[in-house]
Amino acid sequence: MAQTALKTCEICVSSAGTNYCTTCEQIFCDNCKAMHNRQKISKDHKFKDSVNVVQGIKATTSKCKEHKEDKIFVCNECYVSVCSKCITGKHNGHKLSDIDESVSSLSKATKTEIRSILDAAGSNITAVEKCLKKFDSRIDVSVKLIRLHGGKLKRLIEREVEEMVATTKKKANAEKERLRKILTDVRTVREKASVLEHKQNELQKTKNDSSTLLSKLLILTGEIEKLQTIHFVEGPTNSYKPGVTTNKHLTELLGKSDFRQVYRINFEMPIIG
Repeated sequence: MAQTALKTCEICVSSAGTNYCTTCEQIFCDNCKAMHNRQKISKDHKFKDSVNVVQGIKATTSKCKEHKEDKIFVCNECYVSVCSKCITGKHNGHKLSDIDESVSSLSKATKTEIRSILDAAGSNITAVEKCLKKFDSRIDVSVKLIRLHGGKLKRLIEREVEEMVATTKKKANAEKERLRKILTDVRTVREKASVLEHKQNELQKTKNDSSTLLSKLLILTGEIEKLQTIHFVEGPTNSYKPGVTTNKHLTELLGKSDFRQVYRINFEMPIIG
């Protein structure tokens, strides 16, 4: 069985008419239906699937269901199309307008509003795309600056480390030199003391008279007194105490990447009629 072809929307005359207004007896596309329901004049109109009514539209579109006459007016108080007999009945005294003029005016208004929405959407798309491009560019700049600053801090730290190491080694070498000198002096004293010890032992072995031995011992005593006795108690020490490093300190050094979430968006609902 062949499918029934959808008619074109009778309002914008461009999109497929999938909705049928039972009050206006006209076919609407989804967009025009949404606008129709937002209009004060037709906000209470009911719709149904146009496929189910498309076959009988030609016979009923312009006829009043009650009087079987052509609908030639629009009741501006009840927001429905009426025939000449309706205006003498329940629509008597109501403000009326010509149906063709109303259709023409409403068609122009809907087309204008749709075009306005499309133009605004196009402008918004361009603006958002431009914002995205600008935002990406700013992020690239921020990332580059973060890396540059991080590299600078790294080089500063490495330089400070090398300077501290060099200073520590320099001071250590100076202290080690002093220790080596003390070591040399102590060894010299020990060597001289060993020589004197040997002399003292030799004197004990000789059979000199007491006067001669005393004279030699006095000479030996004088040589002993010339020796500087060294008592080494304690030498230099060294230790390293790391500085306190916290995430807060690192953040203060690195800086901060801030995001300002400034969105200015206005939502407007189109009102026609």
